[in-house]
Amino acid sequence: MADLPPTEEQLRRLKNTVMGAGYRLSELARLGDLHAGAATELASISRDLNEAVGRLERLLAALQRDR
Repeated sequence: MADLPPTEEQLRRLKNTVMGAGYRLSELARLGDLHAGAATELASISRDLNEAVGRLERLLAALQRDR
């Protein structure tokens, strides 16, 4: 991967962090160690984070096109 400007690199790293958090939350929801309400809430948060990842990916793509 080519060197990104500092701001884009920070956004890329944050996107990866959010992606990882979303994955871990979905795994916790799936494990079944929590009551149904908590598992449902974790799954919902995970979906929200996945949507944020998509938005960050689109933003990064737009920034790279504009360079």
